[in-house]
Amino acid sequence: MKLYSLFNKKVFNIQPDLERIKKACKEIGNPQENFKSILISGTNGKGSTAAFLESLLRSNGLKTGLFTSPHLVEENERWQINREKISNEKLEYYINQLKPIIEKYNLTYFESCTLLTFKYFSDEKIDIAVLEVGLGGRWDSTNIVSPEVSIITNVSLDHTHLLGDSIEKIAFEKVGIARPDKPLIIGSQQKDILNEALKKGVKEIYQFGNDFFVKYKNGLVNYKFKSYKLEDLKPSLLGERQSLNLASALTAFLVFFEKNNLKIDENKIKKAVSSTYWPARMQILSEKPLIILDGAHNEDSLTKTYEEIKELFPDKDIITIFSAMKDKNLDKMVNIVKDNSKKVIFTYSGVSRSIDEKYVKEDIFIKDVKQAIDTAVDISKNEIILITGSLYLSGEVLKIWTGYC
Repeated sequence: MKLYSLFNKKVFNIQPDLERIKKACKEIGNPQENFKSILISGTNGKGSTAAFLESLLRSNGLKTGLFTSPHLVEENERWQINREKISNEKLEYYINQLKPIIEKYNLTYFESCTLLTFKYFSDEKIDIAVLEVGLGGRWDSTNIVSPEVSIITNVSLDHTHLLGDSIEKIAFEKVGIARPDKPLIIGSQQKDILNEALKKGVKEIYQFGNDFFVKYKNGLVNYKFKSYKLEDLKPSLLGERQSLNLASALTAFLVFFEKNNLKIDENKIKKAVSSTYWPARMQILSEKPLIILDGAHNEDSLTKTYEEIKELFPDKDIITIFSAMKDKNLDKMVNIVKDNSKKVIFTYSGVSRSIDEKYVKEDIFIKDVKQAIDTAVDISKNEIILITGSLYLSGEVLKIWTGYC
């Protein structure tokens, strides 16, 4: 049984408050109070930052819980302990145990995922949880924890119908995960995030470019924070953008270890950085032809994806296989894709909100993802094939791609 099976065709009146999840957690003994946590919000880079941070914590001896969304291939990915997905048997056990609570408080799917997270992590007696915010921050169900450290990666325009139509409004929502008396890591130089944090009274703030620094060159990263200097780090995740995610994770890790008087081992840090795994982020699926899978799902992340590919492979043209959700700013996203591609093939990402053939007019639309990939391979000569636009599309690709783990 999967948790989402409880929510088939169920419609929710989602309210901006935390009362339902608080009441549900109280009924099962507030399991979120039984472990330490770090909370991560931001428009882009949350998952990669979470993956780096979890790897750093685990490699340095802590038992970790990792909660992320959405899942790409199977729901079990959302709940991991020491990077091991929850088993089908345990997932079904917790669903059966928590179903009466979910129904009593009419929890949404994500609230139910969060409830299961807290119960599972508490039962397994983890040392620390790395929790990725689902949407926004202030009213996200993960925000009932008391995080040791909070991270906000960056802010750009996304989910504007829910979070607001300006960077300032969205920054206000994201900063909702910060606590006045706990450290906040800001992974960009955006003043809007800093201003909102200062308004909230956050006393300990570390911002990229002011307090911690990173240099990326030829796949290697040099990092500096306080008296720490880490040189020639080799992230397993491709691209300069990942060096910023790594820097945020490293800063949160160092701050947490300092405050808990834990020993910091540079060799273990280097090993963690080079072994971090996170699918669908500039992931090379094939060398010949060169096929790259990237879950960029808004204008800012799409732009960065194309910039990084052109920097890494300056002499190659790009064929893009693209799908996105109808509630995104599609016109702008499609313009970015077309401006950077020799050819575009539109496809269906497997969920009802995906664009379909009605959206695509003069361009190629191939509903079957495997057929879309086969077509791109057939027409390519020496071009890169980029598959992007949606994490849902990434999940569909990974389902059919052999060697996924």
